[in-house]
Amino acid sequence: MKERNTTRPPLESLACVNPDCDLYGQNGGTNLLIRKVYGRDQIRYLRCRCCQQEFSERKNTALWNSKIPEAKAVSVAEHLADGCGIKSTARLVKVDPSTVRRLNGKVGKHGQQYHEQEVQDVVVSELQADERYGFVGNKQQPAWEAELMDPASKFILAHVQGARDESLIRRLLADGAARLHHRHEVALFTDGLPAYRTLFPQIFGYAYYPPRQGARGPYPKARFRVPRTAAHVQIIKHQSGYRLQEVEIRYVHGSKKRIEKALDRLGYNVPNTSAIERRNGTARLMSAAQVRKTLAFAGKGETKAAMGWWGMTVYNWCREHRSLKRLLTAPVGKKSINSDHRLWLSV
Repeated sequence: MKERNTTRPPLESLACVNPDCDLYGQNGGTNLLIRKVYGRDQIRYLRCRCCQQEFSERKNTALWNSKIPEAKAVSVAEHLADGCGIKSTARLVKVDPSTVRRLNGKVGKHGQQYHEQEVQDVVVSELQADERYGFVGNKQQPAWEAELMDPASKFILAHVQGARDESLIRRLLADGAARLHHRHEVALFTDGLPAYRTLFPQIFGYAYYPPRQGARGPYPKARFRVPRTAAHVQIIKHQSGYRLQEVEIRYVHGSKKRIEKALDRLGYNVPNTSAIERRNGTARLMSAAQVRKTLAFAGKGETKAAMGWWGMTVYNWCREHRSLKRLLTAPVGKKSINSDHRLWLSV
């Protein structure tokens, strides 16, 4: 007889999924009761006492309408987050590749929706941005990923995918700025891509309209002023072949004093993008579609997009970060440093 997964979250941690219910989205109550159980995993079918709506406990989750056992679905998601491809995951978990593709799309979409819901009104004073290239279909179809990260907590605020142009950078900065508590108090560290220099005042500055000259002609277009609390520095690497020749630090917007304040807070000696570059390396290990110098790129754009969102979700909310260790207040045996833990942002 096959072992069934009987570990279930308590009813108090669940909430009604009916938008018309007065208790919609509110957990911790006693309004839910078990109507019945069904399936190999003994899934609970719930009823809300308030609105009398009945629904599965998997409703609005990544496992909704999933026919395979929950243990296998979780195993598929874990393999994808550890860098296994679609076919290799199917071989290891012993399921059909189409099942892996379907679950990959579901967990990617669920991770994106969770990010949209939870990452709001974030208090951050420094940000690092970078892009990493990849391919879809073949080596002649580049597909880039760009991310915006808080270097202090290693938390990713924004993740976008597409062609490496001004539109990609605009979507990245605009999405990240919309999630900040105060976008005008940020020090941004980027590479030398010209789009960062062009878009920083528009997104992180104040708009103003200069006075009109004379009584005729069109009104002046909006201009942008960068406040003293914001600054932008570009770290430009000059290479000859594969050898690094020089690193140029260009203070583009704001004052050098604001950047030095950010360096003191981060513990850096010079401006750099080390945190986001380290994240790029980790992302390539967590997604088979991002592995360099191999043929393991994604066959379809939606597959790569889902892998990117799922890898970012696991990185933000599930994985431990050894770089975030801190000293214990008092030694515990031979341990003087805390175990790996996640430093959550103030939201």
